[in-house]
Amino acid sequence: MTNREAIDEYLEYLERVRFLTPNSVKSYARDLSRLESFLAERNTGIYALEYDGARRFVAQLIKEGLSVASVNRTLSGVRSFYAHAYKNGLCGSNPFSRISGTRKQRRLPTVLSREEVEAVLSIPVYDYDSLLASTIFSVFYSTGCRLSELTGMDLKDLELTERRILVRGKGKKERFVFLTVNTASRLKSYLGERSRIVEIKDPEAVFLSKDGIRLSSDKVHIIFGKYKKELGISKQFTPHVFRHTFATHMLENSAGIRTVQELLGHSSISTTQIYAHVTSEELKRVYRNSHPHSRKD
Repeated sequence: MTNREAIDEYLEYLERVRFLTPNSVKSYARDLSRLESFLAERNTGIYALEYDGARRFVAQLIKEGLSVASVNRTLSGVRSFYAHAYKNGLCGSNPFSRISGTRKQRRLPTVLSREEVEAVLSIPVYDYDSLLASTIFSVFYSTGCRLSELTGMDLKDLELTERRILVRGKGKKERFVFLTVNTASRLKSYLGERSRIVEIKDPEAVFLSKDGIRLSSDKVHIIFGKYKKELGISKQFTPHVFRHTFATHMLENSAGIRTVQELLGHSSISTTQIYAHVTSEELKRVYRNSHPHSRKD
């Protein structure tokens, strides 16, 4: 069996036995094509590869300038291939079993300053598009919700008297998110104007496009792109940046990390702790600028 035949046989197994999605199968095909090219240069059979060769393969991926994520993705794909081959007696061992992935350098999330948030929340409202943008910006900052949670909001989920909204997060896990007085007022105004301006075709949805259908994630990204340009925001500006900003500003105002975890809908506090690092960086900056002995002459 040639290397190509071995790879094609495995991809067929993923598709027909494990029922992986076409996109997942394509990812495995891409990973194994990199391995196939590496082996072809060395005239090595795919089932003859050993540990030292596997290490050289990973080293070549890094040398080629692949990102940490791409290296780890490829490593995962070829490791799975050899685990399957070993289980079926096609090779004597998995040459990648002792090779760990490259650690990602954890980057601190982008966060908007208070001044930048105020600029975004103060955009002029003169038509339906600007009213919609103003309202979703306010809801994002007030609640820290995910994009999918915002676009999935239904009228029955709103409890405006209580200033809260029921959202459905990952795994359809439900939680309440809360509205500031200003955001609740803005949302009420939006709903009143919406029914006057838009021909509603999706009566359940809170946020509608001008066509009267539920606002899509793509439309939200277009709105963010428009105002990033109009407001001259140089840093990243996305719904997720608003979520980062909400969490960071809450922690800076002495909200406990467990509270922020609940508000964000994180299942693990380790996910929330990245925001503690953001505020720690700010504390270190203030310390360096304020402590007499930390100033440089």
